[in-house]
Amino acid sequence: MALLPYLKDEDASPEVLKVLKARPLVLNVQRMTANAQGVFPIRSKLSNALFTQIKLDPKLREIAILRTAKDCHSIYEWTQHVPAAKHVGVSDEQIAAIEKWREAKCFNEIERAVLQLTDEVNAEVKGRRETVEALKRHLSAAEIIELLIIIGHWRQTASILETLEVDMEDFAGTLNILEGIPNRPK
Repeated sequence: MALLPYLKDEDASPEVLKVLKARPLVLNVQRMTANAQGVFPIRSKLSNALFTQIKLDPKLREIAILRTAKDCHSIYEWTQHVPAAKHVGVSDEQIAAIEKWREAKCFNEIERAVLQLTDEVNAEVKGRRETVEALKRHLSAAEIIELLIIIGHWRQTASILETLEVDMEDFAGTLNILEGIPNRPK
C-alpha cells in the first residue's frame, strides 16, 4: 500500500481535475503526483511533450526509460513501459537484454550509446565526454538534450514510485500507455 494517499477527484483543484479528466486512463503514479497540485499540471505537460513533441526517436526514448527503470530498480516504471516500448519498435529480444545490454548483440551503435549515457547519468549525474561524442555522430543537439531530460524525468518518476511505494495497477504490463498518443510530430 502506498505511503501517501492518491489524490481523490473531490480534493483536486479545478486545474488538476481538468488534467486528470482529460486522460483516457489515470495511473496511480499520476494520482500520486497530483498531490503536488501546484506543479502537477506543468509536470503533466512536460510528460506529454516527452511523448509527443520531441525529435528523438521514440524507440530511443523507451530504451532510455527502460534502462532508467532498471538502474532505479523501479518495477512499476518497467512494467508500465514494456508495452509502450514494444509499441514503438523495441524488440522482445532488446527488452530482455536491457539489464545486461553490454553483452547483448541486439543493440545497434546509437542504441548502445543511449544505454551508456543513461547508465552514466543515473550513476554519476554526468555523462562522459566520449559518450556525448558518440551520440553526436547520430543525434542533433536537440535530441541529446531531449534524451537527458527524458533520463532525468523518468529517474524523478522512479524516485516518486519507489519512495512512496506506489501501487501497480491490475492491468500493468498488459496495456499500452501510449495507445492513441502520436509518437512525435512529422
